[in-house]
Amino acid sequence: MSKLRLVGKDESPRESPDALALARAAAGELGALGEVFDRHAASLHRFVVRSTGGRDAEDVVQTTFVRAMTLASTFDRGAPSARPWLFGIASRVILEHRRAFARLSRALGRLASSEPPPARIETATSDVDRALARLTTAKRVVLVLAEVEGYGCEEIALMLDVPVGTVWTRLHHARREVRASLEEGNR
Repeated sequence: MSKLRLVGKDESPRESPDALALARAAAGELGALGEVFDRHAASLHRFVVRSTGGRDAEDVVQTTFVRAMTLASTFDRGAPSARPWLFGIASRVILEHRRAFARLSRALGRLASSEPPPARIETATSDVDRALARLTTAKRVVLVLAEVEGYGCEEIALMLDVPVGTVWTRLHHARREVRASLEEGNR
């Protein structure tokens, strides 16, 4: 629960550095977005790598910040950080990349033959990475946001623009599937 802060006549609510920078970015100051990038790019990159298995991580992060520039005017200036907002944008970009790759694979498959294209085999370096790779993108994103990044289900629902019940369901199934995958690997 957030704390309510009373503001006097001569006092205005203090905006976060991210809110100030995004307001300047919305006004066309590209360097202001660089400040937000410097603060959040590393954690965003880690999230994207975990969510995608590393594929196209740099492209997703770059696309996220390009979108952030165009959406800067929509940022809630009362938010304490742009990090959840950026993670929400990145989550949508990941899904878009996945869909685009699937469309391309289907198109190439139709061109090459009537057989579907061979499945892309991902090399995983650990049992956990293999278990995460087996999850759907939607489940993986929710699991990484909850377990690795430490967000609550309500925050994740806001980031992904889905009902909180959907987040709970995805998280439950993701945990169950990862557990089963890890047990299977230990046999």
